[in-house]
Amino acid sequence: MEKKGVLILAEKLPPEVQAKLAQFQQVQEQLKMILAQKQNVQAELREVESVLAELEKLPDNIELYKNVGHVLIRTSKENVVKELNERKEILELRMRTLEKQEAYLQKQYDELKRKVTEELMKTYRAAK
Repeated sequence: MEKKGVLILAEKLPPEVQAKLAQFQQVQEQLKMILAQKQNVQAELREVESVLAELEKLPDNIELYKNVGHVLIRTSKENVVKELNERKEILELRMRTLEKQEAYLQKQYDELKRKVTEELMKTYRAAK
């Protein structure tokens, strides 16, 4: 029976509250996507750092092979380290960007949550 009351209440929400609620849900989804992207970047960054640490243990004149599509190509340690350091810089930049986006969205999320809660309380009180 309560579900009907909640459904009826949701249908009776003023359009501006419905819009804020929709915006809140959209920001919530964007925040989830940013967090998932951050996890992926963090994992790749850890992997790159791990490979770089292992490469440091190898002699400088060692021949290495890297995957290019379905082919292994011989390369130098110097080239691999250079490519990995470039990739690391890109990942760190991406991480900083994602952190800024997360902070911005988190601020929006908190503000919208506060506003939606206030509006819902007003609507609930008015419905009594």
